[in-house]
Amino acid sequence: MNIFYVILMYICGSIPFSYLIPFYTKGIDIRKVGSGNIGATNVMRGAGKRLGIICLILDSLKAYIPLMLLRYVFLVDDPYMSVWFAVGAMAVVIGHDYSIFMKFAGGKGVSSSMGTFFAVNPISGIVFFTLGITIAFSTRIMSLASIVAMSVTTICIFFLESDPAFWVLYIVMTLFSVYRHKGNIRRLLKGNENKFM
Repeated sequence: MNIFYVILMYICGSIPFSYLIPFYTKGIDIRKVGSGNIGATNVMRGAGKRLGIICLILDSLKAYIPLMLLRYVFLVDDPYMSVWFAVGAMAVVIGHDYSIFMKFAGGKGVSSSMGTFFAVNPISGIVFFTLGITIAFSTRIMSLASIVAMSVTTICIFFLESDPAFWVLYIVMTLFSVYRHKGNIRRLLKGNENKFM
């Protein structure tokens, strides 16, 4: 049954709000504008800040709501809840990045990671959001904001949670995000990374 929940988490993560919202509201195929990435940042570039923020919220909620149900309803009595929760959380993020509905294309997992952080520990979610927004609007470079905020949040989780499953989850999520941002990191090092506005 727990495997079924993990598959369900992947399907939830695969819902491509950052494609659906701009396409059905403005007729914009986000894959054909900006970086071509199916994520909230590219929606901000190609369809405007308002739609970008809406996509950011929805992409976060598609992780947060299923994970909260998993933690407090479906796995509440499971002695290995935190382990299965961590596996389900990674399934959500992978679904966002490699959506089954978009031929395994997707975003870079930032929005879904934020939803996961809030589901694990609200303080960690606040740290990620506050630091990410601060860096994003001061530098206008979302990739830098995402990587730094995820790294700092991962350090914080060691002080916020005592369960090693959550420590491992945050480390894996951060490493996965760095991998997904490898092209951005190369551009950052060259000083020509794209700005989101």
